[in-house]
Amino acid sequence: MTVPTPAPDSKKIIVASYPTTMGAKSGLDRLKNAGARLGNVALVQRMADGRVEFTETQDWGLGKSAAVGALAAMLLPGIGLITGALLGGVAAHFIDAGFPDALLKQMGSGIPEGTSLLIALTEEADLLHAERVVLESGGTMIGSGLEADLERAMGKLR
Repeated sequence: MTVPTPAPDSKKIIVASYPTTMGAKSGLDRLKNAGARLGNVALVQRMADGRVEFTETQDWGLGKSAAVGALAAMLLPGIGLITGALLGGVAAHFIDAGFPDALLKQMGSGIPEGTSLLIALTEEADLLHAERVVLESGGTMIGSGLEADLERAMGKLR
């Protein structure tokens, strides 16, 4: 069986947690200043009162949203991989064309109050550089496109 070679401009996802609500924003600023080539980025904050707030930098098409839905299925118990992909694609069609809002809210509700998440797409060639910048900015890598078991990585938050 032949494994397809990824396109040179393929994107990889990184997910990092920060110990403050503004930490993810600071991490994004550092990534931009370091020249990381980024696609869509979501900043998710869990406020001290438990509310989840998030912003995104750009919108996507259905295919990428379906991929994020599939990623959510690996991170969140009780959702099958195909169901997650379908839900991600359908949610993007009806809600917005970016990361599915429900996914961002669910991820935000899984982190401690007063903390934040940075969820970003980066060029595959920039992945290791982006991870290093995130760590230098005070973030903790939860998972990335190269990590085989993102569900285990998500467990680091719990």
